[in-house]
Amino acid sequence: MSTEELENKVKEFIAFAEKIPERYREKCFEVLLSAYLASIRAQEKAIVPQKFVIPIDVRAFLQQYSVPEENIQELFITEREEIRPTYSIKTVKKAEAQIQLALLAALENALRPGGKFELSVEAVRQRCINHRVYDYSNFKTYFKKNKRLFDSLKDEEHVGLSPDGKAELAEVILEIVK
Repeated sequence: MSTEELENKVKEFIAFAEKIPERYREKCFEVLLSAYLASIRAQEKAIVPQKFVIPIDVRAFLQQYSVPEENIQELFITEREEIRPTYSIKTVKKAEAQIQLALLAALENALRPGGKFELSVEAVRQRCINHRVYDYSNFKTYFKKNKRLFDSLKDEEHVGLSPDGKAELAEVILEIVK
């Protein structure tokens, strides 16, 4: 906003305030100016996209496994609180691809506000279908064979990563971005 535009608005508010009883003029002017400036600030915030902030747990994970933070931007498009995967799974082995998708799903969930390194088995199933690596007859078997990567497979909506799972996730990230 230019100084000239602000001056014109102030003059407009003064002209309006002068039309009302004198004891209300000053307060009227203050309210009009305050509301106008607040709307300008709101417009400016809406125009300038907020930077995505990597949650502290994810930053600690990245540091622990020597994974550069920039790799997150190579795997996902992030804006404000929105996250969209952009990675491609390179392996053609369905079992390996499924586990990679599961680990990356846990990372994506951890990137969300208040998120954790956990995944939903059904969400991973859908990702496998979308990536054309779904093996109907062995889908659950792949999880069971790799159970060391997960805290527990009992609650299929909240499968957390074990320390081995996080180490494997770090390897997957580095493999995909190279």
